Formats: sequence, C-alpha cells, structure tokens
Amino acid sequence: MRRRLPRIGPRLNWALIVAVAAGVLGTVGIGLLVCFLTALVGRGGEAVAFGVPGLVALLGGAGGLWWARHLGPVPLRPRDGFVAVTLAWVVAAAAGAVPLLLAETHGRPLDALFESMAGFTTNGATLLSDVESEPDAVVLWRSVMQWLGGVGIVVLVVAIAPATGLATQRVFHAETTGITAERLTPRIAETAKIISAIYTALTALAVVAFWLAGMTLWDALNHGLTTVATGGFSTRSGSLGAFDSLPIELVAIVFMIAGGVNFAFYWRAMRGPRIWPQAAEVRAYLVILAGGTVFLTASLLIADDVGGFWESLRAGAFSATSIITSTGFITDDFDRFNDFARVSLLLLMFVGGCAGSTAGGMKVIRVLLLAKTAVHEVQRQLRPTAVQVLRTRGRVYSEEVRRGVLGFFFIYVTVTMIGALALLAAGLDLVSGISGAIATVNVVGLAIGQLGPTENYALVSDGGRAILCVLMLVGRLEVFTVLVLFTPAFWRPSVA
Repeated sequence: MRRRLPRIGPRLNWALIVAVAAGVLGTVGIGLLVCFLTALVGRGGEAVAFGVPGLVALLGGAGGLWWARHLGPVPLRPRDGFVAVTLAWVVAAAAGAVPLLLAETHGRPLDALFESMAGFTTNGATLLSDVESEPDAVVLWRSVMQWLGGVGIVVLVVAIAPATGLATQRVFHAETTGITAERLTPRIAETAKIISAIYTALTALAVVAFWLAGMTLWDALNHGLTTVATGGFSTRSGSLGAFDSLPIELVAIVFMIAGGVNFAFYWRAMRGPRIWPQAAEVRAYLVILAGGTVFLTASLLIADDVGGFWESLRAGAFSATSIITSTGFITDDFDRFNDFARVSLLLLMFVGGCAGSTAGGMKVIRVLLLAKTAVHEVQRQLRPTAVQVLRTRGRVYSEEVRRGVLGFFFIYVTVTMIGALALLAAGLDLVSGISGAIATVNVVGLAIGQLGPTENYALVSDGGRAILCVLMLVGRLEVFTVLVLFTPAFWRPSVA
C-alpha cells in the first residue's frame, strides 16, 4: 500500500485569495487609466507610464477573476481572509509603484514602493520634496491611491463581489477596523456598497466645499480625495499651509472629522434615531478632539509659540484634528511647538478616529473600553465580589471583547516599540525613531525631529524605508491580520 505523505502548510481557498487580489489589481488598473487620461491633457505628460501599467493591471485583474471562478470550492476559513487581505494590499502597493518608477518620480523600486505603500495605507509619509514640479498624472495618482486605500480597497472589491460569484465574508471581516465588523445589512456585499456610497458622497461634498472655499477645481479634487480618506497627500509641498486660507482650513477640519466617524453611524442616522451603538464612540471621539484642541491652544498661547489667542486656536484646532484623524495635513510646523504640545499630539496619534472610519490609530472605542476596564479594576479592589459589566450607552460588551481589547493594546504597543528599536538601529536619532514608529503604525506619517512636518523621509536609510513599509501595512490592517500569518499555528495543516 502506498503511504500518503503528510500535507505541509494550511489548505487555503485559492479561489477567494486569487479573486480578491485580482479584484484589487483590476481596481488599481482603473485608477491608473484615469490618471492616463489626465496625462494626455494635463501638465507633464507621462501617459505611457500610466497607460501601459493600467491596461496590464486591468487585464490581469480580469484574467485572475475568470481563473478564480473556475477553481473548485474550498471551505472558507478565517485564514483565507487574512491571506487574501494582506496579499491584496501588497499587490496594490506593488502595482501602484510601477508608474512612479516609469515616470521617474522615484528612481529605485524601494523608493517607489515606499511612496505607493504610504498612499494606499493613507500614510502621510513621502519622499518627495517638490510636489509642484511633478506631472499632473503623478499628483492625481497619489491622491487616487489614498482615496482607494481610505475606505479600504478590499471593501470596494467586496462591494462588487456578486459579479465574481465568490463569497467574501471572511475578507470583509479581516479588512474592517475596530473590535467587531459592522454589518449594516444581512448581506456583506450590500454593507460594502453602503459604505462605499457614503464614502463617495462625502468625497464629492468635500470637493465642492474646497472649491467654494477658494481652491482651484484641480486642487479641490485632489484634496477632496485625500481629506475624506484621511490620507494627507497634497498638491503643494507645504500642504494646506501653502494656501494660507482660513475657509480652506475650516473645510478641511469638517471633512477630516467626518472621515474619522464610523460610517455605520451615518447609515443608522439616515435610517432613524436608533444610533446608540455608534453614538457613544462618536461622542467620545468629539470630546477627546475638543479636549485636545483646548489643551493645545492653551499650551501654544502660554508658550507664545504662534502668536495671540486666535492664532493659537487656529493652529491648535487644525493640528489636533489632523493628528487624531491620522490625516497629516499641516498648516504650522508643530515640531516647533512646546514639548507639552508635541507629546499631546503623539498621544492623539495613538487614539485615532472611530472604528469603521478611514482614520488610523487604536480607535476611540478601544480607548473607551480600556478606560472602563481600568475603572472596573480599581472598583474591584473595593468590592471584589461585585459583578461588573463592560458597557457603553446602548451596548453591552462580552468578556471576550474585553480580552480582545487588552490583547490588542499589548500587541499594538509592542509592535510600535519593536518598530522604534528597528528604526533606531537603521540610523535615526532617538526622537525621530520613536516618533516615526508611532506615526507610521498609527497611519499618520508626520512625526517630529528629523521626520517633522517640514521634512520628508528621504534621509531614512534603505533598511529604515523597508521597515517603515512593513509598519505602514501592519498599522493599516490593525496588526492582527498581518501578524497572524507569522504564527506557527497558521502554517499547520488543517485537520478539517
């Protein structure tokens, strides 16, 4: 009798994995072709740099979807979603780097990959020092990358999942941020469509608002794409500070805040008054933002960093909003603020926006539950036998959620610390290495020190750039989706 060799590695649903990666590649291809049309009529040309990769990506995505539909069915497991989502983001970043290389915006693959990864993960990090000199197609592509990555490029693919004939529930759960995946309708694809529609509507409103506030239509389009995506790429090297316009800054504040709100909140608000599951987090988000603005304004006023009261309020409100939403727009060089203000901004990076939003950070709901857990532990010292329930207004959370939040917090901080040590080993100084890791994992991009608001990441070594690319991906997918791939249990053969 012939012995059966043991199977090595997990049995994966390649139909799902290939379909998601192909769908993402096709979506990137559509974005590239839009930039190709811009290159034909815009400043700087570079049509070939976008047209050829765009066509290849679109055809490759279509071919991958066709091939995936003809694979045999395989049981759907969580590991399939983790592999599919991680691979999809890597594919998107790799495809997005190609036109940057062909247009000679970046001369090396690592540099182009860094810029592309920063775009799709909505990080504000960049290697460019003179954005104004780049072709229009390159400028638009940076904005399009952030817009696609803002809502989650995989969510866009899930929205069109019925066309692929494949189930994508695991992918949606692996992609969405927060402690639970918010399902607005019984069908995942319908939920993804709703999220995408809200995202698109907010973007359109932002474009119109920026235009009415005084931007040209070109600037309004690009900033509308990157503001709602809370990405931070701009058409100007000086970011929004180059416009020196209070109306433009107010529009940016409104839509940065809007991008940091749970998109499920908008849907439930439109459907009726039963919005309490998200209302507690949104309320805490606004309170933290207001508190951060007050403390920043007071510290800037006391230290006389930017001028009088109104100048301090303007700088404090914009900086607090830009950082807590992980957008990364700047109007002032906050690296020149006093130490209290700079540390406060680093703490706001950790908080981030709401779960289910385009913002980065740990998410407000986790911070809220961590605070409630800490209060419970203090009370437990006084009343050891008391039954304590973890709840926010309108919602009760299980013990499993409590353990998940505590575990996430530990791993999140640990990854940030390891990232900081790696950047220090790559040659950055203490302040830049630590703040750079915090900014990258929390998807802000802007740090302090050598990586401050008026600087870029060009001084980082090749090893440091590779580390930052990994940290961007880990931070955007909230750690677990990527790290689970490196656990021994993941690679054990399935017994099912």
